[in-house]
Amino acid sequence: KLDVSGNDMLMWWEHDDVTKLAVLYLESFGNPRKFARTARRVGAKLPVLTVRSRHSAADQALFEQAGVIVTGSVGELAETAALLATQPVPAGRTVAIVSNAGGAGVLAADACTELGLTVHRPRGLTRRRLRALLPGGTVTGPVDTTAAISAGNFRRCLELLAGDEGVDAMIALVQPTGANSDLITAIQDADVRVPLAAVALDQAETIRLMPRLAGDGQIPVYDVPDAAAAALAHAAGYSAWRTEPRGQVPSFPDVQAADARALVTGVLHREPGGGWLPPDKTADLLHCYGIRLTDAEPVQSDGTEVKIGVTHDRVFGPLVVFGSGDHAARLTPLTDTDADALIRSADAAPWLLGRREVPATDLETLRELLLRVSRLADDLPEVTELELNPVIAKPHGVFAVDARIKLTPYPPPDPFLRRLR
Repeated sequence: KLDVSGNDMLMWWEHDDVTKLAVLYLESFGNPRKFARTARRVGAKLPVLTVRSRHSAADQALFEQAGVIVTGSVGELAETAALLATQPVPAGRTVAIVSNAGGAGVLAADACTELGLTVHRPRGLTRRRLRALLPGGTVTGPVDTTAAISAGNFRRCLELLAGDEGVDAMIALVQPTGANSDLITAIQDADVRVPLAAVALDQAETIRLMPRLAGDGQIPVYDVPDAAAAALAHAAGYSAWRTEPRGQVPSFPDVQAADARALVTGVLHREPGGGWLPPDKTADLLHCYGIRLTDAEPVQSDGTEVKIGVTHDRVFGPLVVFGSGDHAARLTPLTDTDADALIRSADAAPWLLGRREVPATDLETLRELLLRVSRLADDLPEVTELELNPVIAKPHGVFAVDARIKLTPYPPPDPFLRRLR
């Protein structure tokens, strides 16, 4: 770590033409902003995974924005890596489940649902073909082949479901019984083109890789359904991140950055220790960034009340926080897609995005307000706390009613701190 950082490793793996996925354990970030930029770029080419048993809001924001797959334990990291190293990335979140043990199939379905995956429900011709193949089984999903299934019919069942429209991935669970032959071999022999995770309920190892018999490659085999579901959920989340537009940081030509800098410098010259700005200076600083406060009296409280804030993390720098109770956070500078993700992940999202008979709020104006706050925080590291509270979001406008801003002297950069350019 003295000579080679996590950023160095990512840049090497990005271009070595050998690495298929990057796995990191990081206790610290020498340059977290550079890590975010590097991981986001590398993640568009290959999966980047890490393990963090406990992490702060700043960690979470960094990893989400950079597309890093975060696992909660070393075991979960290995299980997810096994899937991503051997299987294609799923195109979506719909998983077909096939099992010769009905209870195990239900457990897998429950685990998938809890992790945001959708269990495939065969319909139409596929259901009729399954019913003909499995006269005593359950074909509505998860598919229960019953314990007496033959290896040949189990393989045909896998291939039939893998070709069904809307299936993005598959979990095949097997429990050896005296009534069937080797179903693991049937999984190896199946011609399945979607991501496939196997579960062998009698397996001693937590995770192993077995070779495909139909063509090159390997299949991960887990000992419990939850592990397979968790690995697929991570892979599906990574796939969704990779296909999202990267977004842009708007320039806001009306921003008066020089005036804002002069205001902050003047205040800290008079008050070297910093502190909370008086209301008039708060309004002036916000005005430099096109943010105007509205008197509470003209704003009726029939909108959705939220808070927009800025907090300063000593390692990661400024974060924009947003919500009404439990706040979501993102590192600055926000892109337009970051701002949208912040709105969607906030606890107030159901009210902001609209519900039955309740129109959505003015999301465009709300997005712009978040981006202007981000620009202010990114320009002025002396702003260590900022709070717009309440912000009332309505279908035809977003109104910041009150604000507080705290300034803290910003220390000069350490000339001996190693930062890769």
